[in-house]
Amino acid sequence: MKDEQDTAEKPAPLVALRNMVMFPGVITSLRIGRPRSVAAMHAAQRGGGRLLMVAQRELAVESPGAEDLYSVGVMCKVLQVVGPDEAGVWRALVEGRTRCRILGLAGADPYLSARVRQIEDIEMEVPADLVDRVKALVGMSAIGSFILKQLRSADVFELDFAIAFSLELSVADKQMLLAEPSRLERYRMLVPVLEREKQIRLAGERLQEQSRYGATDEERRHYLEGRREGLERELSELVGSKTGPGEMRERVMESELPPEAHEEAIRELARLERIPPESPEYGLIVDYLELLCDLPWNRSTDAEVSIEEARSILERDHYGRQEVKERILEYLSVRRLRQERGQLKGQGALLCLVGAPGVGKTSLGRSIAAATGRKFYRISLGGVRDEAEIRGHRRTYVGALPGRIIRALRAVAVNDPVLLLDELDTLHSGLRGDPGGALLEVMDPEQNETFVDNYLQAPFDLSRIMFIGAANTTDTIPSGLLDRLEVIELSGYSTDQKIAIARRHLIPKQLDEAGLAPDALRMDEEAIESLIEGYTSEAGVRGLERQIAAICRKLALERLGSGEAAPIVGRDDIERLLGPPKRMPERDRRSGRPGVCATLVVSPQGGRLMLVEITRVDGAGKLIVTGRLGQALRESAQIAYSYWKANAPAFGLAADVMERSDFHVHLPAAAVAKEAAFVGLPIAVAFASVLLERPLAPGAAVIGEVTLTGNAAPVLRLEERLVAARRANIKRLALPERNRPSVEGLRRQGVAGDLEIVYVRSVPQAVEAVLGQSPDARAVAAALPKEKSE
Repeated sequence: MKDEQDTAEKPAPLVALRNMVMFPGVITSLRIGRPRSVAAMHAAQRGGGRLLMVAQRELAVESPGAEDLYSVGVMCKVLQVVGPDEAGVWRALVEGRTRCRILGLAGADPYLSARVRQIEDIEMEVPADLVDRVKALVGMSAIGSFILKQLRSADVFELDFAIAFSLELSVADKQMLLAEPSRLERYRMLVPVLEREKQIRLAGERLQEQSRYGATDEERRHYLEGRREGLERELSELVGSKTGPGEMRERVMESELPPEAHEEAIRELARLERIPPESPEYGLIVDYLELLCDLPWNRSTDAEVSIEEARSILERDHYGRQEVKERILEYLSVRRLRQERGQLKGQGALLCLVGAPGVGKTSLGRSIAAATGRKFYRISLGGVRDEAEIRGHRRTYVGALPGRIIRALRAVAVNDPVLLLDELDTLHSGLRGDPGGALLEVMDPEQNETFVDNYLQAPFDLSRIMFIGAANTTDTIPSGLLDRLEVIELSGYSTDQKIAIARRHLIPKQLDEAGLAPDALRMDEEAIESLIEGYTSEAGVRGLERQIAAICRKLALERLGSGEAAPIVGRDDIERLLGPPKRMPERDRRSGRPGVCATLVVSPQGGRLMLVEITRVDGAGKLIVTGRLGQALRESAQIAYSYWKANAPAFGLAADVMERSDFHVHLPAAAVAKEAAFVGLPIAVAFASVLLERPLAPGAAVIGEVTLTGNAAPVLRLEERLVAARRANIKRLALPERNRPSVEGLRRQGVAGDLEIVYVRSVPQAVEAVLGQSPDARAVAAALPKEKSE
């Protein structure tokens, strides 16, 4: 016979159990919330499910060491893991397998691990009459006959452990049963315990029998006191092992709450002491008091802003964007000067980063947090329609929760983090209130010093938080909220910028995630450019990163399959690795036919090339406009049509040419909404092209709006349009004269590149710039045939 195996198993991740002892053969669900325990659970998942569970001697010890653990535990198998919930607690379904003796701890960070040796039972026969007596006592005891039903399939070697797990014993007593090496002795130890449980059940049945005639107070007291300890333990598990009124009062007193919050906590504590633990309201009050104690009423980072360090972080994490970086540094400088003067309330304008997906809004927010030494937290407002998501629910409602701002502060545990409010442009108001209106109070420095969450019911100072908004467009941000924001527009990246970002950031990152060496992949500029033009269509770099990740995975497969993978990937290798190109480059879609004019528009995905197509047929002066257009764009087409109807003779055309023709104006890409696209001037030039039967010059495009008198009106978001023009290989660009100051500023920053920009004041100048046709220079007959006279 052997008591323990001679060879120790390899170290196993360890979870310390509070108020519980695990036994072999038992399958149970556990709540795991302590960081080291959670890390051990995940390590067990990665290692085949092998997890050691050991009882903890003292419940109050938060981070137990070797001296705080019993020497005998159970090696378990992790069957399933669910979570985490909002409190960060995981649930794990585990099965006890074998008993183990701990030889020593092998590690304590990031999780406990131990060297163990399996314990084998002393082979001693258990008399059949003893087993039958134990089973009979189980059926008659207070633990219930349903446990016996669960044990009918268990053999004699598992029955003792299953009963011990089910009995209401102290941790020390259960640990003594677990550590006992003799099966016979364990059965003998169970008999008196089961006899006591039997007497408790008989007393309960007698009390129920007498309840028809009225039981005496002494009998009721005898029965209830016999069950009180077990009930309290069960109820403690039902309410999530929360602390009692005394411990909660002590925690409230130590939390240094502000007067209003302290008064609310004392009121709730008085209610907690009057409510029995089994009441559903008991857990709700405990949750509320724990929130009050967890919130960072007076905890802050107190980090000083170093402008040079901030500049270094921005340069390290982001390529280009010099104007944006300078604006952020100016913003941080103002905040630092105001802090030095003690002006913590209303710390300057609120930033809002606006740009297409993937242009770096969230990463800029993280960089700002790193530059200021603050914690960062992102709150997604995508599709939020309920005002309670911001202000919180009143505690009278079932399932009430605090608002997202208060939950974020609880998560970061400081009162001065950087909070990125993402997707501001997707807020919707409706029957459940106006979330945008609720954000006004949250973000307004004049109001947020005494923000009251409906769940909290006590004012919390939000003035120390650095709020940063993020959106894809300003068009749908509530006007009242937009008025309080200082918008910084992030344009899409040009092809040159994407190539640089891919080399500096994306390729090294994806090589590391694919498990490849830093020198395992080298892509030349042509290969990256073909990747950008043939496999992505975006203003940012998310799609490009996904394609690079796909290439790295292909190389990893080749490395494992053949042992070799080509480290240099050229243009010809891209199609071999990723298949045929997914899209046609924008410059290859332009047509050299009359009636087609290229322009640049801005969508939620960034700047992009768009074509205006017009065809003419003989008719009666009808105008058809198609292409999923908004009302503003339809009006622009009508204005351009009216302009040519009034001014056709100035270009040498017949005066009645518009009345004798039907025109169809179409903007392709029907899946893309084109409301307020500012394409009035390109439509007017497309009319000129079809009427004069002259195509646009190669590589030419037009941007601008048009008035009824033919004047060129300016447009917005020029940086994104210029970037899109370079990406589409536009060479010559006609722009309204009133956009000259903005464009020249962008040219000095290098955004315009080598674009040839022609500033125009009217439709005739735009026509001359891209068609080479001027009404003053034309002295020929009408371009279109006139009707024959009879």
